[in-house]
Amino acid sequence: MIINKEVMRNHNERSVLQAIINNGPISRNEISKRLGLNKMSVSDIVGTFIDRQLVNSLGEDKSTGTSGRKPELVEFNAAYGYVINFSISGHELEMLVTKLDGRTLEHSTQPIKRQAISDIALMMEEQINQLPKFDSVNGLLALSIAVFGVVYDGEIVTSPFIDYDDFDLVGFFRDKYAVPVILENEANLSAIFEQDFSKQELQNIISVSIHEGIGAGIILNTQLYTGNYGQAGEIGRIIIQDTGKKKRRLAALPSFDAEWSQTKIIEKAATLKKQDDYSLETLAVDYNRRDAEILNLIDDFCYHLAIVTADLIAAYDPQMVFFNSPLIDQIPEILKNIQMKLAFMPLVPPLVMSKDVNLATLLGGASMAIHRALNMQGVRLIFHH
Repeated sequence: MIINKEVMRNHNERSVLQAIINNGPISRNEISKRLGLNKMSVSDIVGTFIDRQLVNSLGEDKSTGTSGRKPELVEFNAAYGYVINFSISGHELEMLVTKLDGRTLEHSTQPIKRQAISDIALMMEEQINQLPKFDSVNGLLALSIAVFGVVYDGEIVTSPFIDYDDFDLVGFFRDKYAVPVILENEANLSAIFEQDFSKQELQNIISVSIHEGIGAGIILNTQLYTGNYGQAGEIGRIIIQDTGKKKRRLAALPSFDAEWSQTKIIEKAATLKKQDDYSLETLAVDYNRRDAEILNLIDDFCYHLAIVTADLIAAYDPQMVFFNSPLIDQIPEILKNIQMKLAFMPLVPPLVMSKDVNLATLLGGASMAIHRALNMQGVRLIFHH
């Protein structure tokens, strides 16, 4: 079999960079041992990385007690560039700028009040232009945008909160900044975050995202699974079965989204308590003081969420199920309640809260943007959190 030298060199470079990012500071000799590459090849690749300022030399490893020449340590230069990540919800535009190791440089939020997508894009451009000059080698290297809706082949198919019309969001920013632009569903990015910002190797996980809408990001065999047309994990569309004896048309039955999104739960609580300005914080207070109406409401929510969780477990058999939800963050007992309701199942994976309810989606976007910027798609990189 003939092996193209350029392909082999590219493969070796990606492997060496992965070893440095995930295990640095590290010596050339240690990289050689880990990868089974000869020392000359590793030394040549690392030297090229240092010349490009992609990798920094830290000098001799003074921690070793051996006599003679000590090995030189190298580490990934996270300031090689930076990535900008946006999340567009129904009420808020959020931006996170990170180094290439996932560490935050800047974070901001701005309210959205039914603006057209073209106006929101201009808001995003203004936020970018107002950023300070970061200390980096190459500046902006990639950009990600998270949306609440179905994304297929880089385009928004549907979104319940914003009319994206025919506006080319990816093209708008790609033309302005000449960098790769990633557009992805927010729940999918939440799952990417749980995988890539964990030192534990997670191969099959689900991240259930409950905010204004409900979705699930699915990782199968370490790869994001989006289905044939980007609709995998759209659990908010699941039909809630009618308890009445008379059969109704399926189209007339309510969806999980319509009945049990965080927004809908707060609306139901506001109706029960006859308070127009009812909030998530008020809900948590009423729950903790054991208000009967609120306890019943949350138990109903747990019942329906447990059914959906059981279906996800049956369909995908994940290692873990993460929950990215401000509501569950405020009322952690919800997870215990679901776990108890699923006690009838023979095997239930750990049900856990997201490692970062507030920034999971944005950091998942950062991971995808960094992978694209470094041409490391499909390679496991462990980021800092």
